[in-house]
Amino acid sequence: MKNHFRGWVIVAVVIAVQFLLEVTLGRVVVAPAVLVPVLVYLSLSDSDYWSLEGAFWSGFVIDILLHQPPGVSSLAMLSGIALSGRILQITTGAHEMTFLMNALMASIFSDLFFIFMAARPVGSGFSVFTFMIVPRILFPLLVYLGISLLAGKRSRETI
Repeated sequence: MKNHFRGWVIVAVVIAVQFLLEVTLGRVVVAPAVLVPVLVYLSLSDSDYWSLEGAFWSGFVIDILLHQPPGVSSLAMLSGIALSGRILQITTGAHEMTFLMNALMASIFSDLFFIFMAARPVGSGFSVFTFMIVPRILFPLLVYLGISLLAGKRSRETI
């Protein structure tokens, strides 16, 4: 059995960051979604443990912290990550592109599943404001892409 201590520390920090973003920035605009991309990254680089155990427990904790119905975020993240993984099994590509596409699709599916399940009555949460998930999802991924492009350029300059 693998030691997942380092991964749990990362996930705990990201849960705290996501919680703080939701309760501060989320009151003014939509808060960036950082938890799902981190779980996708950990599952691609480490093991599927993070797409199952990590998604379940981190979703449960974030639901409790944000006073959501317990398990809704867990189920949304589990479904979103699984669906995006199934779709991307038919594609090939570099690791970074696989991560970006997987994280993008997992975030979109997770947010749509969450909106569907968390609204009362179920499914009534869709409206024009549903499109606000686009900047919520794209911002962290664009930051990641920018950092990886800058790091790649800098590493080529040192050679």
